[in-house]
Amino acid sequence: MKNFMKTLLFLACILFTPALYAEEKAVIIVSEDVDISDMSKTDLQNIFLGRKTLWEDGKKIQISLSNEDEAMLNKFLAQNVGKTQRRYKKYWLKKVFAGYGVAPKIFTNNEKAIEYVKDQEHAIAFVMIDDTQIPNGLKIVSIEGKEYFN
Repeated sequence: MKNFMKTLLFLACILFTPALYAEEKAVIIVSEDVDISDMSKTDLQNIFLGRKTLWEDGKKIQISLSNEDEAMLNKFLAQNVGKTQRRYKKYWLKKVFAGYGVAPKIFTNNEKAIEYVKDQEHAIAFVMIDDTQIPNGLKIVSIEGKEYFN
């Protein structure tokens, strides 16, 4: 009986170890049709501020963000866009009401943001993904050689 319990415990440890070490990482994802694998911080900032509205192939950029981890979204916006989440929303409200753009879609969870990028052509999003999860039909874009923002 002791050996059975030890074996069962050993198997449980092996089976559930990846889940224990899986960590969500903040990434930029794009739809498969976007021909890009790396971009500069300046390009990232210009995209998320609506200053760069077209990809190199001339297609319109569709922006989205996940607000599931609010602290990480605030960190991303502060470090890469230069705004807090509140100022970012105000910035886009002014831009939209002045007729100069379409505000990014802000989703309450990562799954909705990921689905949006899968469904929309030429989309880009800031999301949190499990480091063992590779989104089907999407690409992770590295920013100046770094894939993760953590």
